[in-house]
Amino acid sequence: MAFVDVEQMGTTARRKLTPHRRLQVWERTGGRCVLCHRMIDGVRERWIAEHIRALELGGADDLSNMAPAHEACALVKTKDDHHRAGKAKLQKIRYIGAEASERTLPCGKDSPWKRKISGVIVAR
Repeated sequence: MAFVDVEQMGTTARRKLTPHRRLQVWERTGGRCVLCHRMIDGVRERWIAEHIRALELGGADDLSNMAPAHEACALVKTKDDHHRAGKAKLQKIRYIGAEASERTLPCGKDSPWKRKISGVIVAR
């Protein structure tokens, strides 16, 4: 049986977004929102430098993975990214066998029975 090479996919560290890098993100797309594809009015509308592939889903923190997005569009995408990251982490926990055991220890914290100091076992 061959072993599957599992690539570690963890959260990428976020670097500081300087004004120079923010300008480079804007100029890459000419000020077009990467999510709704409408032009962003940089003076009247709030916009953020959005990671196209979220850092928590293994995306890189470099300019090739960043684009401008309206703040409202980015909030919807971020909510979806958090949902997908939670599912991915749960899958990873199950895959490596790190989930909580369904078999409780006798007289343990999760058991319906407890052992008193005198040694007598009683129901909780």
